Amino acid sequence: MNTETKLTSARLKRIKTVSRIVRYVILGLFIFTVGYFLFHQFLMSSPRTWLDNLEYIFTVLVMEGILCVWYWKLARLFQFYERGLIFTSETIRCIKTLGVLCVINWLFTSVGMVLKHLSPPPPLPSPGITIKIIPSSFSMGFFSFSIYGINVGLLLAGIIIVIIAWIMDEGRKIQEEQELTV
Repeated sequence: MNTETKLTSARLKRIKTVSRIVRYVILGLFIFTVGYFLFHQFLMSSPRTWLDNLEYIFTVLVMEGILCVWYWKLARLFQFYERGLIFTSETIRCIKTLGVLCVINWLFTSVGMVLKHLSPPPPLPSPGITIKIIPSSFSMGFFSFSIYGINVGLLLAGIIIVIIAWIMDEGRKIQEEQELTV
């Protein structure tokens, strides 16, 4: 066994070990998310109006469902890495799905924000109490880019993930074509 093969084998072993650890952490986060959802659903729920129910469906059921699928796909990606499947079509499809789920999550988050703004305002405070609201139409942070309260950062992150998956897929196809050419 030459030195290059030993280095490749050692690198692949490290990838498999780290991927296994990350997959278990992701599955732990998945279990925590489901437990947290069930705890709040059954132990902390209170009566809701029809508008609250509509908001609840968008913000909790759909969002939690998307998050659970996202965790499952992310765990699946690291399972592929654990098996040594790094630049395969299944791996790239998994990465692309993660990006699409980010975009879908952004869409539902935006719809939830619009529904929240359509709900009636809270009751006014007692006389003598002054509330000063300073509107902000723009804010920016790490993976957070908001315009009028709608976070565009998750949309951009999802689009970037899909583009990265597309580039990886094109690179994989180029490599396959080069291997067929003598």
